[in-house]
Amino acid sequence: MSKVLTFYFDFVSPYSYLAQTKMAKLLNETDAKVKYVPVFLGGLHQAQEVKSPPFIPSKAKWIIRDCHMWAEQYQLPLAWPKQFPFNTLSLLRICTWLQQNKPEAVADFVDQTFRAIWEKGLDCHNEHQVGEYLHSQGLDPQALLVAIATPDVKQGLAKNGELAVAKDMFGLPVFEVDEKLYFGQDRLHFVKQALSGVAMNDGPK
Repeated sequence: MSKVLTFYFDFVSPYSYLAQTKMAKLLNETDAKVKYVPVFLGGLHQAQEVKSPPFIPSKAKWIIRDCHMWAEQYQLPLAWPKQFPFNTLSLLRICTWLQQNKPEAVADFVDQTFRAIWEKGLDCHNEHQVGEYLHSQGLDPQALLVAIATPDVKQGLAKNGELAVAKDMFGLPVFEVDEKLYFGQDRLHFVKQALSGVAMNDGPK
């Protein structure tokens, strides 16, 4: 029976983008299934009393350099946003709405949205650009504005954040296999081992 990889992410996270670019290969190699869980990273940081790295100048500089090195390593395009961090709440709520109403469309939406932002330079604060992007994905921007304002969608995304806090997450991306968590896109080799049934050294109990 295939294992399930639960992928906790936010579109604002460049490391989540890097991880997503490796997802198809990872799933193919392990015969695993992925479950996407959108989490509002700003809310997670606030709940865990963690100062977001982009607001710490020394860390912000490192993140930019580090992500460009990883992108070069992976031979990926990387269009760094003019404004970082940026607000992804609407996109995360759209993802939540899709999970509730069109679950078969979630994986493609997640992948295409990461690529639109981090490869093609989609400005998440530009309503016209976002609207055109949603149209390109076969979605109605105006109808979605109404849909994502409903309590079911808002509560759905909020519950994902509560779950992340309950599981002691402090950042994203996070991967879960067999109720064990792996933090960061540079831990994907451990995720692959876990999906392949390799026993992991969890340290002292």
